[in-house]
Amino acid sequence: MPEPNSPQEARIITDPAEAPFEVVLTVSQPADVGALYRRLSTIPDASVTRRRTGPDEGELGVVEVLQLLVPSAAVLTVAIRTLPAFIKSRRSSVTVTLTRGERSATVTVENSNDPQAVLEIASHLLSDD
Repeated sequence: MPEPNSPQEARIITDPAEAPFEVVLTVSQPADVGALYRRLSTIPDASVTRRRTGPDEGELGVVEVLQLLVPSAAVLTVAIRTLPAFIKSRRSSVTVTLTRGERSATVTVENSNDPQAVLEIASHLLSDD
């Protein structure tokens, strides 16, 4: 059964002081968006919303992404640390791209086994440089 898509069914944080970190997650396999949504929804203090975005220049179709709002760097790190287990649980290879502002990082099976790689991804997304 599909997850909620409407604002009435999902808790949306609108106060920037409450959720200073917004990360958009894109999954390489569209069928895995729901599974990642369910996994991220279990993280305390995190708000996850499914939304559809229009195609990039010269592309067709709609892409479904997850918007993750978290109140702190610690909660964002917890969310990122769940990604290796999610990727390993998939039957086919999956890549998850996290975007925060102009920064983006990608988690794949190749780099998900290294805990240091996960911390580097979190650091990259959180830095202000």
